[in-house]
Amino acid sequence: MADISYENISKSFGNVRVISDLTLRIDDGEFFTFVGPSGCGKSTLLNITAGLEDPTSGVIRFGGRSVNELSPAERDVAMVFQSYALYPHMTVYENMAFPLKMKKQKKDIIDREVRRVSSLMGISGLLDRKPRELSGGQRQRVALGRAIIRKPVVFLMDEPLSNLDAR
Repeated sequence: MADISYENISKSFGNVRVISDLTLRIDDGEFFTFVGPSGCGKSTLLNITAGLEDPTSGVIRFGGRSVNELSPAERDVAMVFQSYALYPHMTVYENMAFPLKMKKQKKDIIDREVRRVSSLMGISGLLDRKPRELSGGQRQRVALGRAIIRKPVVFLMDEPLSNLDAR
């Protein structure tokens, strides 16, 4: 993971300013939560961080390096949404292995990492199931596990814990 620095970040949609001159540093490994009413810019800031939207002004840095000009793929950000975003035609194992396959990892490394992270997430017994066969909390853990397995530079979560079960 890397530290994230927001330097004078602003975002407007037409005449509506959603984020106004935000300056903030989040340290490497820190779990940081944005809390506020609906429409205050929390998800917008996450989308800007991931590169899905551009800030109106300001600079974002990961590990001291500006990422404003980098595409989402170049930023190495994992993002988990409230809606899970699992591939319905794939098993839990295949969903979790997918990011590593895209990185062209060797099969033995993929298998070891899927088993390690699925154990960490308490879903080892679900690896052969499809998402439709899982509870909401189980789906949430699969989505989190799929993001964790990537070992991204930055890990963002947009209301991902709303359906998380006690495990």
